[in-house]
Amino acid sequence: MYTVIEDNKQEAAELQSIHTRLDEIRLYLEQEITFKQRIIDTQEQQINRLQNNTTEKETLITKLENQLRECRQTNEGTRQLINKLLQDISNYQKDIEWYKRTYEKRSLAGTIWQKLFRK
Repeated sequence: MYTVIEDNKQEAAELQSIHTRLDEIRLYLEQEITFKQRIIDTQEQQINRLQNNTTEKETLITKLENQLRECRQTNEGTRQLINKLLQDISNYQKDIEWYKRTYEKRSLAGTIWQKLFRK
């Protein structure tokens, strides 16, 4: 009989040891879950922040592309205007050269003769 009582005490001690170990495992797992949940929360916040940054950058890129398009249109208009003005300057220079040849380099008689016979 004594062996039965001892066996029961030994079983009770073993059960107590198992319960103690299970409690330690449960606490460890709870701590691990809490730690991993913090990591998940931190990463979720980071993802949200990065998504907001991405949205802001996309908005900025769209704005800058619009400004670039406007600048290109303005530059094209300016280039056309400059080309027109250069052409006007060239025409004016030709007119000035004609006047110089006609009124400064020709004699008065040659100018009168050209006016009379060319018309």
